[in-house]
Amino acid sequence: MLRFLSFFPVAWLGTIACLAQPATVPGVRLQEPEPRPAAYQPSSDTLPAIEGQAKSLTKSRYLSIDVTGTFGQFRRYRIFSGETMAFRAKSDGEKYRYPLTAVSDTAFTIAFQNELYDQPQALMFPLADVQRVYLKHRIPFITELGYLLPAAGAIFVIADFVNPRSLDGHTGRFQFDPKSLVPGGLMLLGGAVCYKLSHRSYTINDRHRIKVLWTR
Repeated sequence: MLRFLSFFPVAWLGTIACLAQPATVPGVRLQEPEPRPAAYQPSSDTLPAIEGQAKSLTKSRYLSIDVTGTFGQFRRYRIFSGETMAFRAKSDGEKYRYPLTAVSDTAFTIAFQNELYDQPQALMFPLADVQRVYLKHRIPFITELGYLLPAAGAIFVIADFVNPRSLDGHTGRFQFDPKSLVPGGLMLLGGAVCYKLSHRSYTINDRHRIKVLWTR
């Protein structure tokens, strides 16, 4: 009986010690957790699109060709990175037609094909060095006729020169007829007009300006 009573206080203290929290046990200090780094905050261009809300895009520069017509009509042509930039430079008078790679506030860069090393090379031009800009504006059927009509006119003239004009198959062969120049010339002229409507060129001046703009 005395042995049981002497064991009871020891068991009671052990049970309390097991159920007690570390901070409530004398001599035991609660260990603070290790500091964690701040959570990564994604930028606006990496956030996923929310349903019903458009995804925000990073702004970028592009070239703008503002053209004012004779009667005051205004038209703006846009050239973005990756598109072909065709222009003539004032410094060397050369004509360039290469992809646009980068645009800054006062200059732009093209992927110039270096024939010496047979690989593209970054070539920068200031906006003030652009003398003339060449633009291609596709018009349905008109753009295609700019190539098809001259080819049809040349085929007509060649066929009239080669084919005979009589039933015997000999008379008139390999003889030039001036009358064939009329339809052939009209088709050639029509092709030139269609080509001119689809391929515009503007001299940079007070009415035709080149500038750098930002995407929204």
